[in-house]
Amino acid sequence: MAQAVSVGEVKARLSSLVNAVAFGGERFIIQSRGRPKAGLVSVEDLRRVEGTRSGRPSKAQRLLALAQADRLRQALAGLKLTNSVEELARIREGRVRDVS
Repeated sequence: MAQAVSVGEVKARLSSLVNAVAFGGERFIIQSRGRPKAGLVSVEDLRRVEGTRSGRPSKAQRLLALAQADRLRQALAGLKLTNSVEELARIREGRVRDVS
């Protein structure tokens, strides 16, 4: 669980807090006037939160995306897809007739 620290404390102890995060696995919530403003976490935690690794999706993320796309393709295989512009025009014409 993250520990709350004030901005003033961060200013005074930045080096030790960064080391605690980087090597001790600790996390800190930086507060200003008693309100949370930011978090101090390790680079590893940040990457996990962002879900990225060097700006690229992980292999697991790519495989999951491919599996989801395949399921979607299979679900749509039997459907007749329509031109959305034509379909919207047809719906619009029907509503105009109903109002008139």
